[in-house]
Amino acid sequence: MISDQAGVFTGGVFAELLDSWNIKPRLGAVGKHGYISVTERVSKTLKYKRLKRVAIIKGFDHLTVLCNEFEIWHNSWRPHMALLAFRPDDAYYEKKPEKPKRDAKTVPSNIEQSFFQETRITGHRLKNVA
Repeated sequence: MISDQAGVFTGGVFAELLDSWNIKPRLGAVGKHGYISVTERVSKTLKYKRLKRVAIIKGFDHLTVLCNEFEIWHNSWRPHMALLAFRPDDAYYEKKPEKPKRDAKTVPSNIEQSFFQETRITGHRLKNVA
């Protein structure tokens, strides 16, 4: 867990919570540009690609559902530039699909589609991977 050094991230309650989940905290370097850039990028994606598409967040349980849906979309459906257009699940489970060639004339027939109802986003991915 990488965070800044705000009081909420250095307090005893937060430390106990991380400890109960076996997560080690890591504080970013104060004043260094990009020290928590990956965390900031995920937060920005959550805010602008998912939560801004929801008219009203109806409480904590609804927010939990939205965040769980975001996690599935982000890890299983969304290609990432840092992973050479693979998805995090592809990299983690070592199931990198073969990329279509640039001069491909047909669309693969094994494309899976999922519609994320709450945020009205459609995801596409190859069904079978290596």
